[in-house]
Amino acid sequence: MSGTNGNTQMDELDREILAEDAHEETLRRGIKFLPNAITTGAMFFGFFAVMMAIKGNFLYATWAVVAAAVCDLLDGRIARLTKSTSPFGAEYDSLSDLIAFGVAPAMIAYFWALEAFDRLGWAVAFIYIACAAIRLAKFNTLAGEEESRRYFRGIPSPCAAGLIIVVVMMHMEYLPKLYGQGAAGLPPEAYLVRGGMLIWVIGLSLLMVSNIRFRTFKDIKVTKYGPIVPLVGLASIIAIFMAKPHETLFAIAMTYLAIGLVEGGIIIRRREAELREEKRRARKERRRQRKLGRKKARESRRQAKKGGEPPFRAIS
Repeated sequence: MSGTNGNTQMDELDREILAEDAHEETLRRGIKFLPNAITTGAMFFGFFAVMMAIKGNFLYATWAVVAAAVCDLLDGRIARLTKSTSPFGAEYDSLSDLIAFGVAPAMIAYFWALEAFDRLGWAVAFIYIACAAIRLAKFNTLAGEEESRRYFRGIPSPCAAGLIIVVVMMHMEYLPKLYGQGAAGLPPEAYLVRGGMLIWVIGLSLLMVSNIRFRTFKDIKVTKYGPIVPLVGLASIIAIFMAKPHETLFAIAMTYLAIGLVEGGIIIRRREAELREEKRRARKERRRQRKLGRKKARESRRQAKKGGEPPFRAIS
């Protein structure tokens, strides 16, 4: 009888253990699914931005790109925190970024300003999408390099998309009042704004495929001086953003662009040019030393043939 009770207790314990294991397995699967779910959210916001741009609702379109950028900022970090990174997640994230930060900003720029240029407008929009795809492919190939932790090669596609939408946001905030228009789009006589957007999109396209370094800020330790300073800074940014959202995004985007152009386009390039010059001088000095050594060897052999004193004498 006691044996039967013991077996019953063991069966109940086994069932509890199996139930706990099943619960943990379900939880692990849910955690692994979370980053991909956030990536899907970024893709949805990119698609939504395209739909709103086609309808001429650029207010919703621009903020949908901002929402996609927030999702893109979260998915990778959550994947690393939960240790659920995978090659599938990386490729899926790139495809999502192409829609959210390649197709969506190109469509916003086209229907907001470039449509007036007809074929030239959609050609420039396509160039932007192609450069965004090249930028994402280059990012995947350089992901394993040590430098990729500190710098991007070329401006990241989310930042390029942000630099497009902040221009649209600022125009909707201020300039339409001067034209007497609503927030639906540019007035017909805004030729300078349309031409400026055309040049702006081309410039951002070239920046994405360039080798100019832009900081990742992954190597900065925000908690170096304790948690108080970063928390106060974050609270200040949130407060400023709530008060002036368009201006805050515009300032952040332009500041990042300026830092990249100054540091990556001038300072780092100058340092690399100096290093290349030092290497060139070192190679030149090594070649000179080798030539001098060969010349001395020939002179020694010539003296030996003439019956002179041999260049090396054994020391007794």
